[in-house]
Formats: sequence, structure tokens, C-alpha cells
Amino acid sequence: MELLTNITTGIAHVGIELLEIAAMGILLFGSGKSIWMLIRHKPHITLYLTRFMNIALIIMLCAEIIRLVLIREPLELAIVAGMVVLHGAISFLISWEVDREHSHDKERGKKESVNQEEDVLL
Repeated sequence: MELLTNITTGIAHVGIELLEIAAMGILLFGSGKSIWMLIRHKPHITLYLTRFMNIALIIMLCAEIIRLVLIREPLELAIVAGMVVLHGAISFLISWEVDREHSHDKERGKKESVNQEEDVLL
């Protein structure tokens, strides 16, 4: 039984590390792409970056769920629970930012269409 526990613990640790590396890679790629877009003066940079952040956070949350399997002490449970709450709060803020960006784009689109109609009338 101890052998099985050691094998599953090892697999869980490897899985956690792989998920965290993947999330870090996604964040670095999204940040680099967003910086490139900023340099080239492209629109919707924050929307693009927040989408990458959201994907990375979901992957990190998967790693935290796997970490729940390894919990042996109440202090570890409190730490993991705090991390899950923090991930949830950050995900909420990211989705709020995405919604705000979408509404801002809609308002900007309406203003541009009104300006184009005025130009046609003049």
C-alpha cells in the first residue's frame, strides 16, 4: 500500500509541476505577444492579455486541485483553500475587465458609426 501511495504522490507532484510550467509558458507567451501588440499600436491589448491570464489561471487551478490530493495537515488545507479563493478572485477581476473592454468597444463602435454618418451628411 505504501508503494501505491508513493507512486500516486510522485505522479501528482510531476503533474502539478507540468501544469505550473504550462501556465507559466502561457503567461509568458501572452505577455510577449501583448508587448509586441503594444509596440505596434494594435487595439484590444488588454483584452488579449486578460484572455491569456484567464487560461493560465484555469490551468493553475487544476494544479491546486491536484495538490488537494496530497494534503496531510490542516495547515496545508488552509493554504490551498486560500490559493483557490485567490484564483477565484483574480478570475472574477479578469472576467470583469473583459466585459468592461467589450462594452467600451461597443460604445466606441457606436460613436464611430455616428461620426461616419455625420461625415456622409456633410
